[in-house]
Amino acid sequence: MSKPPLKPRISKEPFVGYASTPSIDRRFLLGFGAVTIGLTSAMGYMIAKTQPGGGRGSWDMGTQVELAGSVYAAPYAYMRMLVNGRVQTVLLGCETKCGAKERLDDIAFETGGAIVRGSLLERDGYQMLATAAGADWIEPRPVEAPPEPVIEDLGEARLTGEILDTKCWFGAMRPNEGLSHKACAMLCIASGVPPYFGIRDAQGRERALMITDPDGNALVQPILEFVAEPIEVVGRIIRIDDLFQFRMDVGSVRRLV
Repeated sequence: MSKPPLKPRISKEPFVGYASTPSIDRRFLLGFGAVTIGLTSAMGYMIAKTQPGGGRGSWDMGTQVELAGSVYAAPYAYMRMLVNGRVQTVLLGCETKCGAKERLDDIAFETGGAIVRGSLLERDGYQMLATAAGADWIEPRPVEAPPEPVIEDLGEARLTGEILDTKCWFGAMRPNEGLSHKACAMLCIASGVPPYFGIRDAQGRERALMITDPDGNALVQPILEFVAEPIEVVGRIIRIDDLFQFRMDVGSVRRLV
């Protein structure tokens, strides 16, 4: 015996798309929306709290400065100048993803006194000058030259840390370290930004050492695959005034993850 057909349910208030939302639905949507916004805000805050900070780096892009000192093209572009009677090292970069060595090569500049113009990046005593666009970014001229560098071999060391691109780490980008920054850091270093090795000393303070090959020359292609990853590596630490080089043995690199 077949069942009788079900009678359609007919609402006393037919649905009209442009009509006002029923009050019961409005109360539900308002409550649900408030709870959802609160939960997502709390989750965002908790996730943000677990992320490492961007560091204390800064880049004053709006202020152009002139620095006077001895400029060097190798192993990476940098300058040494006298500040209150002490030697200070400043790396030279560009306003974009590059180092200044190629710009020095273009004008056949190897070493000598000069006035260099650009904007300053700074982080905890480390400095880079993002050289100004245009042909007048450097003006070779006799300047008060710092004394001959004091070089000290501090011996071999096995260090744990991360290969950094200096421009971003000094203040151009956040995040500026770790795997989330790997692609950017690889592009910067491949384009001429000097690489540094970031470590923490026994007191937990951040330190960064310029990476070179065992002979003190620029080191780029062999280290690109390891950039922004936690690694352990053997090398020799050389102090040149306030600059510390880490003359890295790439064959000793060991990934820690």
